[in-house]
Amino acid sequence: MTDASRRPQVAAPVLSVKDLHVTFGEGDTAVQAVRGVSFNLNRGETLALVGESGSGKSVTALAALQLLAPTAGFPAGEITVCGTSVIGAPEEAMRQVRGDAVGMVFQEPMTSLNPLHSIEKQIGEVLEIHRGMDKDAVRERVLELLDLVGLRDAERRLTALPHELSGGQRQRVMIAMALALEPDILIADEPTTALDVTIQAQILALLEDLQARLGMAVLFITHDLSIVSRIADRVCVMKEGEIVEQGAVDVIFRDAAHPYTKSLLSAQPRVGVPHEVVPPEELVGADNLRVGFRSRRALFGAPLITSKLWMG
Repeated sequence: MTDASRRPQVAAPVLSVKDLHVTFGEGDTAVQAVRGVSFNLNRGETLALVGESGSGKSVTALAALQLLAPTAGFPAGEITVCGTSVIGAPEEAMRQVRGDAVGMVFQEPMTSLNPLHSIEKQIGEVLEIHRGMDKDAVRERVLELLDLVGLRDAERRLTALPHELSGGQRQRVMIAMALALEPDILIADEPTTALDVTIQAQILALLEDLQARLGMAVLFITHDLSIVSRIADRVCVMKEGEIVEQGAVDVIFRDAAHPYTKSLLSAQPRVGVPHEVVPPEELVGADNLRVGFRSRRALFGAPLITSKLWMG
């Protein structure tokens, strides 16, 4: 037996990004949105891309799926998804990557869901196109997915349109759609930003549970370090299109090296730390305020509009 055969076999990362560059525009007005970004995402782990708005987090994720706007210059570098080279790949190959290898959950589900189609149709379309399932098999699988993501009364929700669901319910539908083909990677782009704190916690718990059950890798994009500390194994800190620091979450949070990372950590509120309470300064006051609107009258003198506001 050779020395090489005794070495433990290291699994290849499911997502590998090397020296990625993305530019929007041309000439003097060109903007370098991503500059030399490199990282790996391993099977079963959660990697967080964190940074302020405009740091290049979402552009990096969209480049991995060739979903950049036409105004973006041709991405330079190397991206490999489950062994498939993405940059320059034909659209037919990318259809296998999207959905089959990678599912994506966007920040605002109302911009991703079709307002005119039912929940069953939108999730089922993925299964029909990629798996060729018949109507009965599609309905059974859609119900299974909705149950998996914890949507109550799943059967009753099948005919619902997106606007008939709450924000948390719509995000659960988006997660169900992303998981329909059992991808190896889930990209979650600020999936809880538009939700209130209670629903945010539910969605994060759901993602953690699904990852544990399905063994998928998660690329989590966020600006919230409190979320990173809760769910991520490793973190890449981005600023102005570059990764300025990356490593294990506990190491970065305990001993950050880059000044930008330190500034982000110092800006996080710390529970239990006393702070000075400053009495608020009154800027606007009102006393005995009265506002009234004259009503218009229709036929027979019936009032159409009557509105009054009294204060004091």
